[in-house]
This record gives sequence, structure tokens and C-alpha cells, in this order.
Amino acid sequence: MTALTVFVCALHLAAFVAEALLWMHPSIHAPVLTRLGGLSTLDPHSHALVLKSLFVNQGFYNLFLALAGIFGLALVRRGRTQVGYTLIVYMCLSAVGAGLVLALSTSAYVGAFLQAVPALAALAMLRAARSRGDQGARSLDHPHIRRRGDL
Repeated sequence: MTALTVFVCALHLAAFVAEALLWMHPSIHAPVLTRLGGLSTLDPHSHALVLKSLFVNQGFYNLFLALAGIFGLALVRRGRTQVGYTLIVYMCLSAVGAGLVLALSTSAYVGAFLQAVPALAALAMLRAARSRGDQGARSLDHPHIRRRGDL
């Protein structure tokens, strides 16, 4: 689960960099605008400029999801499993949901697959760990039981 969670975090960090920091570079916005296909009569640079604020916002959304996963992993390593796994589950569920929306609303199926499937696999592995009796993962079953140091 850890490797998949790290992958999901890295994917969201890469999306943040591309969308919030590098959006105006033609190598970043051109493939996205091509996927949108003829929806605008604007030249690609002008079209990218119009969409810039939306992509900056979306990039920061991806950053915050990645941070949830990173902090979740750090908390699990420090023994604060209930809070840590909660953050990891939040990030993964958000990625799965966003991947489904992407697949249903565009033709960006590869992106949707990369967004949803690793997160879904991480959730499945967490569920399997709970079923095996992994003590850290089982703490999610008992939200009223707090371990020392958990919030």
C-alpha cells in the first residue's frame, strides 16, 4: 500500500507542478487543448491564458490532496495510525472519484486510469490489511478508540 500511496502522491504533485506552475508552457497546455479539440476559436496561447486561473486552482487542489497523503504516511510511520490512515483514505477516495469523473466526462481515459486505479488498489490493500488483522489498519474500525498521540 505504501508504494501505491507514494505513487498517488507523486502523481498529484506532478499535476500541481504542471497545472499551477507550468501551465503556460506550450508543452504543457498544447496536449490538453488538443484533447479539448476545436472548442475555441482562440489561438492555443490565448486559449491557455483564458484557462490559466482554472488550471492554477486545479493544480492547488492536487497539491492539497498530495499533502494529505504525505502527511498520512508520515503519521502512520509515527504510530498515529488512525489519523494517518484517514488522510490516506481521503486522498485515495478523492483520486478514485476524480478519475471516474474524468473518464465519464472526457476522452482522457489514460489519465483517468492513472488517477483512479492506483488509488483504488491502495484502498484495496488497506482493506486487505484490516482483514488480516494489521493493528494499524484495524484502528480505522474503532474510531472511538484513540491511541496515545492521536488527535
